[in-house]
Amino acid sequence: MENIHTEGASINIREIDEYADAASNNSTLFEILLNDFTPFLKAQVSRLSGSWGPLDLFDDMLNDAFMAFHESVRAYDRNKGHFFPFMRSIVHRRLIDSLRKQYTNRVQTVPLETDNEDGSGRPSRIDLVSTEAYRESQRQRDLVIEIDSYKRELIEWGITMDTLAINSPKHARLTEICRKIVNAAAADEEIMQIMWTKHYFPIKKISNITGIPHKTIERARIFIIGSLIIRAGDYDQLKEYVMDSRAS
Repeated sequence: MENIHTEGASINIREIDEYADAASNNSTLFEILLNDFTPFLKAQVSRLSGSWGPLDLFDDMLNDAFMAFHESVRAYDRNKGHFFPFMRSIVHRRLIDSLRKQYTNRVQTVPLETDNEDGSGRPSRIDLVSTEAYRESQRQRDLVIEIDSYKRELIEWGITMDTLAINSPKHARLTEICRKIVNAAAADEEIMQIMWTKHYFPIKKISNITGIPHKTIERARIFIIGSLIIRAGDYDQLKEYVMDSRAS
């Protein structure tokens, strides 16, 4: 099985799917598959843990990534799609959860229930206000983590938040075209696997499946990539700000 992470290497999707399908019951095949994907897992961990350098999270998060990879192999059903996008989603979700836990450990929690002066045990008005403030801080925490992670993924494609904003569609017609492209690309698991393993935006293939001219796709490339990163990752809060997440 060739290393799919080598720059310019040919990606044999069927072979990867075959290994993943058989690996859950074959430790030898699992080790081969894990060895092949380890560079990818390390890259994902390095990108995310780098946001929290002082905490030195790399080793713990890499262990979480390996566990998530094992989980994805055990849960993989070849009849439901390709292995790579399925695995990437599980690993990304586990790493984001790991960051959330680390962040939570650094802030003071607010008790959800304390005794009132009357001894009823019901939360007082102050408790309720504090609890709501805490929940809002949790939402803000998640958003900070998502934005930081998202920025790092964009940088890997040479994109900044400013360039993404500049290249976002400003007119309804172009917005609709971008929505069509993003939805079609996200639904094509081969395109997604090519993007996340070869780090390549397959304009020709996207044009073939959408019927949209190459030049139109190229002009919208930055926004499409930014949308697909959110679509493929565990960016629950950011999704509401991206037009393609509202398409369905």
